[in-house]
Amino acid sequence: MANSPSGDSMIDRLVRVLASFDPDHQSLATDEIAERAELPKSTAYRLIGEMMRHDLLQRDPNGRIRIGVGMWELSNRASDAVDLASVARPHMMGVHEFVGENTQLGILREREVLIIERMSAPNAVIHRSKTAGRLPAHASSCGLVLLAYAPKHVREAYLRGPLSAITEKTTTDPATLRKMFTSIRSHHFAELSGHIDEGTTGITVPVFDAGGAAIAGLGVVIDSEHRKGVPAIMRVLRTASARITQDLTADHRFAG
Repeated sequence: MANSPSGDSMIDRLVRVLASFDPDHQSLATDEIAERAELPKSTAYRLIGEMMRHDLLQRDPNGRIRIGVGMWELSNRASDAVDLASVARPHMMGVHEFVGENTQLGILREREVLIIERMSAPNAVIHRSKTAGRLPAHASSCGLVLLAYAPKHVREAYLRGPLSAITEKTTTDPATLRKMFTSIRSHHFAELSGHIDEGTTGITVPVFDAGGAAIAGLGVVIDSEHRKGVPAIMRVLRTASARITQDLTADHRFAG
């Protein structure tokens, strides 16, 4: 792969262009992409043109650039995350209908939780997570569940990294987080209030594969002032998680 004068490869530059987009920047001007991808404008213009010819990027009605349908097609052809979301979706619908709030499925990717499926409603509480969005693992109930069930060396490596606070309630002390991990493994769920968004509570249970490994977190985000139904929500989440595990066990795509 040919390198640029700065030493980065074409793949490096393509990835930086795609990484310029996030839930808060779903469409960008070409100059904005060049700046966010740290590319010369001439290079950015050329790469964007080539990516548009392959439908990896496209222009919206306002002339701004956004992720194209070709990227969606490629990502849906051979992705374990997409397969997992498709297995979980029917059971998530049951949770969503019961709770009437935000229901989501997340997986751990390095230091973040990647939301691979999310269901919401017009009157649901507003929160930061979106499908294909990411959250700091230590600040989300889903991330804490996945870290709690991860191998010890994974947890300790995470705790050595930066632990930034999103709100004043976000736990950033490694010793406190270790105690939280122990509690989560004992009770098989995590509940966090106000760690990412003020006024919201996240409740997440682990989803296990056929081998007993926690591969995802299934959770809801609800209004912290209306938490009387938490025990019932927990039962619904655990039932859905068990059924997802049953389906994963029967699905040849997840065979060991």
